[in-house]
Amino acid sequence: MKHSLSMLISARLGIALTLVFLLSACTISPAKQDDRTAINGDNCPTVAKAPACPTLQVKACPSVKPRRCPVSPAAKIADKFVIGEIEKVLVDPPQQTFMARIDTGAASTSIHASNIVSFERDGRDWVRFQIDHPSVKAPIAIERPLARTVLVKQANSETSERRLVVKMTVTLGSMTEQIDVSLSERSAMTYPVLIGRNFLRNLAIVDVSQRLIAK
Repeated sequence: MKHSLSMLISARLGIALTLVFLLSACTISPAKQDDRTAINGDNCPTVAKAPACPTLQVKACPSVKPRRCPVSPAAKIADKFVIGEIEKVLVDPPQQTFMARIDTGAASTSIHASNIVSFERDGRDWVRFQIDHPSVKAPIAIERPLARTVLVKQANSETSERRLVVKMTVTLGSMTEQIDVSLSERSAMTYPVLIGRNFLRNLAIVDVSQRLIAK
């Protein structure tokens, strides 16, 4: 009886030792498991930080300076037309446009003419003369009745010049007048026509600071 009990205790003790051995063989330390995991690369990869968006530089629009419109000269003052010191005029005959200087100091209007000859026709005095114009190759021959003769004293000379005067129609802007026009040698002058007071009187005011403004 005692012998059987001793054998039973020995058998149970062997079983217990066997279990302890098996359990000790299967145990893995956490540290070694972590190391193995790190070596095998099973850890999640570190996510890199997204690059910052580039800063956009906004360029300021250039400021636009408003342009000032030039002041337009008055067309009329006290019911009189305002014209500049230089204007275009239409002279008939020869029905051509010339550049003219406006001279309030001159009593009469004059035009450059050459080969001036007086003659008689049907008992009346006439004048034959020629006028040059840039648009016409040959000089323009004109014949007009003689209106009168005048003595004109030149500013740079003490002698007077006898001039023949004819009637011509002069248009400056919207003004048209038939006036006396003296025939003179103006080849040395810049402008072939000089508009005097006999055209300007009661019609126009001259603004010497302006040119070609007649309407």
